[in-house]
Amino acid sequence: MKSLPPHVWLTLCVFFWSGNAVVGKAATDHMPAFSLSFWRWVVALVIIIPFGYPQVVRQWEFYRGNWRFLFVIAFLSVALYNTFQYWALNWTSAINVGVISASLPIMILLMTTVIGAEKPNRFQYVGAVIATAGVLYVISRSDLRVLANLSVNFGDGLILLAVIGWAIYSVLLKRVPPHIEHVGLLTVLIVFGLIGIVPFYLWDLLQGHVFALNVTTASVILYVGLFPSVLAYVFWNHAVSVGGANLAGIFVNLIPVFVTLLAIVFLGERLAGFHILGIALIFLGIYIATRLADRRRCARR
Repeated sequence: MKSLPPHVWLTLCVFFWSGNAVVGKAATDHMPAFSLSFWRWVVALVIIIPFGYPQVVRQWEFYRGNWRFLFVIAFLSVALYNTFQYWALNWTSAINVGVISASLPIMILLMTTVIGAEKPNRFQYVGAVIATAGVLYVISRSDLRVLANLSVNFGDGLILLAVIGWAIYSVLLKRVPPHIEHVGLLTVLIVFGLIGIVPFYLWDLLQGHVFALNVTTASVILYVGLFPSVLAYVFWNHAVSVGGANLAGIFVNLIPVFVTLLAIVFLGERLAGFHILGIALIFLGIYIATRLADRRRCARR
């Protein structure tokens, strides 16, 4: 991995995450969302546990003393975010999921304000407002009367809740001591996350929502269990350690681009005008909140 620049690994990481939305949309005709979420993380756990278990054993005192906190962040990330994303795809398009997910950097900014972790500057506030306007524009599908009547597409609402949950998780994750090994932490989060998914999965089974294990469903589970769950995490951490978090954050903006292209090619979805304007507003907001704010800090120095 050291032979290639971090840009390569970040691009692959975001591509895998984008493929997750498209594969999840395609899977709605073959398997229930809660089943997909549950078996995705079962596969991911089987893959990662040989590497993560020794790290968990070495740092067992931390995990034993902080299990309540770890369960909360596992529920927000592994359970809520991923489950709601697959569930949302029953009502909304993969493109919409990608565009709304692009608001994640801004949503993290808002959550740091609410939780009190950081104090944003005025550029970050302006950027947050503009990016949020882009998300609302996509959700309303350019018809603002939808928002006025509170008649938002249920799927768009679910993915927005998922993004809020992931933003809270990202802020709380900063409380994990830096010496905690990443693969061991991911292993524990997957275990706790699966516990959080079980009630959804059992409820789905009681409703008679089952799926047939065949080549299609097995391929879907293996993809989401390996690429967006394990490999994307490994690539992301390596790239951050080499290129820094700021560089990694910029690549998140590629999610709506990749999701849109993949959805058009593989799902036959159409790119609408409100998608383009929504993406533009989100990118503008992120640019103001990050690049202009950084330039202002540099100028003060």
